[in-house]
Amino acid sequence: MDKKDERTITPLPKALPISATVLLVLGIISTQFIDQIFSAEQLSRNAVLSGIPFILVFAAIILYFMSFTWWLSNRLNFRVRERTYQLIERLTIAGIAIGVLMMFQPWVFVAFRYGFYLLLFSTLAFIAWSHVTPAPADDEFATDLTAQGK
Repeated sequence: MDKKDERTITPLPKALPISATVLLVLGIISTQFIDQIFSAEQLSRNAVLSGIPFILVFAAIILYFMSFTWWLSNRLNFRVRERTYQLIERLTIAGIAIGVLMMFQPWVFVAFRYGFYLLLFSTLAFIAWSHVTPAPADDEFATDLTAQGK
């Protein structure tokens, strides 16, 4: 496979964000219908029935994240220098480590809360960033994102 073939951009399948939107709408609507059709006693005995809205919304969030990751990788593949790629990767790993440390410390509850958010954001950022391919070292078209701010 030559370099030109490996740099082709695969467009985002339109069905991915569309299906995410449909699942989100169904999840929101199903909450209203389930509460109107079934009694509280029936819902308390049937966990699957009461979990349908959550499952639909959760699946929509995952599909939206997949769409974002697909868009990000198509936008940045072979356009980020190796140095910038490694810097961002190390920052996300550091965020994961700091978030875990903040969550496991027993003294300050506020640090636990912010540690959870930091861990969540850093993990999602690492997953998305791991789908970006850095530019080869000899690529003159790659942009150094750290140098753009200077």
